[in-house]
Amino acid sequence: MNKAQAAELGNLDRNQNWGEPISGRYMSSYPRPGPEEVEYYQSEAEGLLECHKCRYLCTGRGVVQIVEVILNVMVLICIVASYFVLAGFSASFASGGGFGNNYYSPFEGTELEQVRQLDQQYTVLRSPLIYGGVAVSLGLGVLTMSVLLQGAKNLAKLPRKWLLTEATFSLLASVGYCVGIGVYLHVALQINATDTCKTRERLYARKGLTWMNCQLAGTDGAAATFACLLVIMYGASVVLALRSYREQKLYKDSQEQHRNYSDTPEYLWSGTL
Repeated sequence: MNKAQAAELGNLDRNQNWGEPISGRYMSSYPRPGPEEVEYYQSEAEGLLECHKCRYLCTGRGVVQIVEVILNVMVLICIVASYFVLAGFSASFASGGGFGNNYYSPFEGTELEQVRQLDQQYTVLRSPLIYGGVAVSLGLGVLTMSVLLQGAKNLAKLPRKWLLTEATFSLLASVGYCVGIGVYLHVALQINATDTCKTRERLYARKGLTWMNCQLAGTDGAAATFACLLVIMYGASVVLALRSYREQKLYKDSQEQHRNYSDTPEYLWSGTL
């Protein structure tokens, strides 16, 4: 053995003793994450406004749920606006206000009193729509926000039952809004077909106020349109929740196999669906 070969063997021995391969990079013989990496991910999960939390909010499920919250707010606004637009001169009759007292009124005397009575009767007829619409849109909006905040985590840390609960909630919300649209429009059209609405329409038309008619109001149509979009969004949430459930199952099964067979390649997944 010459001097050059002896020097090369000496370098190899030193590299092996220091745990360094020929390339100079340290390669751990245990590919599983160490305590430092586990501690990093645990500390990363602290706080609602951390960057990683925003990352989970901006996943497919999170974005769809944010849109659902916004659409619920739009439905609520349209329903409340419909009440005030169609209430006429009795918009604030309970507090002594309204169009008849605060603004110029084309009606006078007994005609004004008759219009106020018809406005009040029409408002009472529409009260189930306003109360029911506000309850449904506000309630589902708050529940959707709660689901969004609760589910804004790494899917590896979410219980499987939570994803199934999320899918069930979205399915019920979609079906509920689908039924609610039909009921809301049916009741609104029935109210517009009553004698109270038609008499009220004729009185307003005499003074040139043709916008107060018995056709379906634009605000009612807008509320129904936003509700239709919510049916689609909640349906998409069902699909995404079930997809996340399947991905989580594959990930956890892969981890179980990796624990049992250390030489089996682990299923790679970012956990941000």
